[in-house]
Amino acid sequence: MGTKENQNMARLSWASVQGKEGVIYREHPTRKHGKRPDRYIAIRYRSGQGKRALEALGWASDGWTVDKAVALLRELKENIRLGRRPQSLKERREMAEAARLEAERTAARAKLKSITFGELAELYKAWAKEHRVSAGSVEQVLDMHILPVLGERVAADITTVDVESLRKLVAAKQPLTGRNKNTPGACLSAQTVLHILKTVREVFNFALETPAPNEPGVMLFSGVNPAVLSRRGRGVHVPKNDARRLRILNDKEITTLLAYQGRRKEAFADLHDMILLSLDIGPRAGELVHIRRESCDPVTGAVRIYKGSRDNDTTKGGASRLLFAGQLFPEAREMLRGRLSQPGNGPYLFSGPDGKARDANGLNRAMRRIMEKLKFNEGVDDPRNTVVWHTLRHTYATKMLEAGTDIYTLKELMGHASVTTTEIYLHLCDRAKREQALARIALTRKHK
Repeated sequence: MGTKENQNMARLSWASVQGKEGVIYREHPTRKHGKRPDRYIAIRYRSGQGKRALEALGWASDGWTVDKAVALLRELKENIRLGRRPQSLKERREMAEAARLEAERTAARAKLKSITFGELAELYKAWAKEHRVSAGSVEQVLDMHILPVLGERVAADITTVDVESLRKLVAAKQPLTGRNKNTPGACLSAQTVLHILKTVREVFNFALETPAPNEPGVMLFSGVNPAVLSRRGRGVHVPKNDARRLRILNDKEITTLLAYQGRRKEAFADLHDMILLSLDIGPRAGELVHIRRESCDPVTGAVRIYKGSRDNDTTKGGASRLLFAGQLFPEAREMLRGRLSQPGNGPYLFSGPDGKARDANGLNRAMRRIMEKLKFNEGVDDPRNTVVWHTLRHTYATKMLEAGTDIYTLKELMGHASVTTTEIYLHLCDRAKREQALARIALTRKHK
């Protein structure tokens, strides 16, 4: 109805329906409903507080009739007399809307009870892309190991027994990558299995703490997380596994490694410089291949570490850190200065042949070939005692501790989230130097 038509209707007076007390109407000046003018019907009554009330119902052409108006008016008056709700048309509409919303919430809760683990996992993936550095790894673990087993299951029906069955299943899987992928009878490492189970636990924790869409206060999942991990028999069994590498390079091995030239000296030059810088500042392999030339200072030897995650967006710990070349190996600063004085073929300090970042896994393969030549791993059966690329980082950390570096300073240099992680290097130190380091830790904690 247009504004002018509204104004014309407002000027019309209300007429009473004969024999129907409290029911009134206005007739449209031109519009017909059947053979009669269209009527706009309303009701008039006294509220519970004794005040006069007039509430419009609607047009006859929209379905309102005198009989409906009488029935509604009788209901309201009876409610007012008995002191129950609703006592007005407005309140009646509010109650109807509230009932509709509650019905929708009930339906939403019922739907959540049948939500599958796969649906929760997809929501978690979307969240992880925005909030987690390791989102790519999370998605890979879910798609490869977890969703094929639990994806179609209703989340509320999954029990600890089901998660335990998943553990046994993935523990027997053949590795698709890594040094054991071609080893007959090899299985996923205990650490990988633990990571898979932790991902299941994280999906449920996410669902327990995340409101359902358009349902504030109603979580995606309610109940007990079935992926509770324990080494004491409660929840999913997690076998105790000490995967800490015990091997560090001694001075003689370091000298031999840095003197190694490979079959092609020029082709090996980049690898030699990466080994030297790894021993000197201890970056992870993924961080090393993503060091940018612009993040290095040839004068001070400063190297800012930005990258290292699977997505190459940030360091593993989620924050950059500043390191200085030349503290353990003075020749590392000279190497850095020399590389920066020459034009590079890409933005990275150790760019690949195409100018792009190198594959970090390629460093592991290269170290394996070098170790075969130098025979550092000859006669070694325990994988924790083998020399791999990451051994360079362990060697750096141990030498820094032995040189008197405070454990909390080393934590920052290593990019660890917790000093507990850094403390594992204490067992690799020389005994006398380890005792000195432990004494410094005790003193620092006492002051704190």
